[in-house]
Amino acid sequence: MNSIYWWLIFCFNFLLYGFCCILIIKRKNYTCISIRSPTLLLSTILGNFFLTTIILLYQIFENNIISSFYYIFRVMLFLSIILRYQRILLCCKIDKLDKQEIELDKKQFSEKRFLFQEKFYVRILLGVLALFLVVMILIKLIGIKDVEMFYTFNYIHKFETTEFSNIFKTQMLIWIIWNFIEQFILITYIFKTFSKIVEEKIKMEILCFFILWFIYGFISTFCNFYYALKSNDENINLIIIIISLFVHYLSLILNGYYPIILSYLYKISISYHFSPKLMNNLYLFLTNEKCYDTFTNYLIRNNNNKSIFFLQLYTHIMKYKLGFVLNVNRNIGFNDANEIYNTYFEKEESNYIDENILKKVKNDCLALKNNTFTPELFDEALQFTFNELSKIFHIFRGSNDYKNLYNEIKLQSYIQCKMCNTGLINKY
Repeated sequence: MNSIYWWLIFCFNFLLYGFCCILIIKRKNYTCISIRSPTLLLSTILGNFFLTTIILLYQIFENNIISSFYYIFRVMLFLSIILRYQRILLCCKIDKLDKQEIELDKKQFSEKRFLFQEKFYVRILLGVLALFLVVMILIKLIGIKDVEMFYTFNYIHKFETTEFSNIFKTQMLIWIIWNFIEQFILITYIFKTFSKIVEEKIKMEILCFFILWFIYGFISTFCNFYYALKSNDENINLIIIIISLFVHYLSLILNGYYPIILSYLYKISISYHFSPKLMNNLYLFLTNEKCYDTFTNYLIRNNNNKSIFFLQLYTHIMKYKLGFVLNVNRNIGFNDANEIYNTYFEKEESNYIDENILKKVKNDCLALKNNTFTPELFDEALQFTFNELSKIFHIFRGSNDYKNLYNEIKLQSYIQCKMCNTGLINKY
């Protein structure tokens, strides 16, 4: 490729990463960003940026002077990710509501508060990077050519065949061992993350990152061995470069733009800290997704069709009423009203509802023929449904399902409080 194209990619690269960093700094107070530790997240993005910069500059100048520092920024990328997850896992390390274990955890949180602060992990990152930098400078001063970027073969071919063979073997050995260590560490943290009460998006993020870099490590190793066998085929080197840039950009989307997108998607989130004390209130209980799912599964398992009908009706009416608060489109509200009437008040299951209330709702819904509907249209049915669900809920509170759910919510509440106190969770 002509160098002008690499310069264009270089400019695009600078803008892409720069824009991502600006947005992270601007939206660092959103939980989607803060839970990923903004400074460490920026370190991940910058490590990724420097890696792509080294690749592009190498292609532009065909000189491997800076390629020796490839592994420093590789450390910056991976270590910042691991430290982000380590900080989250430290808050989530408690597994059960054992009184003694909680007291020990509270004591550690009080006496060793620095372990939960982001600046502690930033210092670790800077310390490790400084150490690697000193080592790499010494290697460069000594003149060792083996510890360089693994795809510098068009430069290496200037050496004699024997020297090329030795350097290639050493570089590939370092590359394979390096990848093995990274994958092993990532797998370890994947198991740790999936065994704790950690938000699902956080779990999937590290899993996707592992899959992406595992595939990349395998493909790049294969291509380099093929390149060594077909030394006259310069297209292989270009393919490796393109694949490497593509993987780095996917990593940028996963680690950078994905959290940013989440911060915009949840900017009007009405979620709140759900404590065990709220579980006794049926209205608040049903606003929590975990509680709602547990209650639904309990009703299904007990083949309580009547209660399932009431729960579905309650949910649908509440959704309809919420539409007026959010000022949704009038056509959507009209369609919701018709759907509720047709689904719950014109079928056989409607005999679950008191006859007088059913008659009242049907009379009120005659207004739908004139395209007239109000937030109070189904209020009588909603009140009746809520009262019926309250009776079932009273029985449910004595079940093992409720007790297990209570313990889980209590543990989540404890962990969430720790995250709030350490800045991992914010009000947004």
